[in-house]
Amino acid sequence: MARDRNDALRPQPYVWPSWISKHIAKESKCWYAPWFKATHFYKKVLDPSREAFLAEWTKTHDAMVNQRAAQMKADDWTVRVEDEGEFKLEGKAATLAGKPDIVGQREGYALIIDAKSGKARESDHWQVRTYMFAIPLCWLSGHKSLHGEVQYQDRAVAVEFEERHVERIAEAIRKIADVAHPPEAVPSSFECGRCDLAACKVRHVKPKPGDARRFF
Repeated sequence: MARDRNDALRPQPYVWPSWISKHIAKESKCWYAPWFKATHFYKKVLDPSREAFLAEWTKTHDAMVNQRAAQMKADDWTVRVEDEGEFKLEGKAATLAGKPDIVGQREGYALIIDAKSGKARESDHWQVRTYMFAIPLCWLSGHKSLHGEVQYQDRAVAVEFEERHVERIAEAIRKIADVAHPPEAVPSSFECGRCDLAACKVRHVKPKPGDARRFF
């Protein structure tokens, strides 16, 4: 029988860009969840009520990616989609791995695209910036210039990427890769309600209503 690795320490911290993008953008405050995911094998919360939502999200997202990739191929781009563009970047503190939705190459130029079917967020840009930082260090090199975009349902938005962004990304990775110093948890009904970390012992619990009938 295979040993259950859930909640066991990873031999090396492992980071996905989506685990840090909302935190760099300050849209999420609780760093404990990405720290636990990076440093432990973890079990996800099973929520059957979200299955229909996730199925519809996947359908919409995949359609967006396929449409944009087809347009680029028609314009003579060499295109890699999802698994074809995956990367794994080995650092001293952690391994950063991921797979952008689209990586296009044409005439010495490269374009990294991530598709988002929801409303625009600053974290979308940080996810693309993380790809723009990591992928040239793995396999996408030797181009005249590198560009990034977030593809929304109604428009494409260019992503600014500069050297100053690299330290923000590296700082976030180091923070959640520090096995000995877990960040303080910041539970809230909003973040905990969307967190898939089953092992969290500080998850927000909705308070029971009090009784003030003797006052009003």
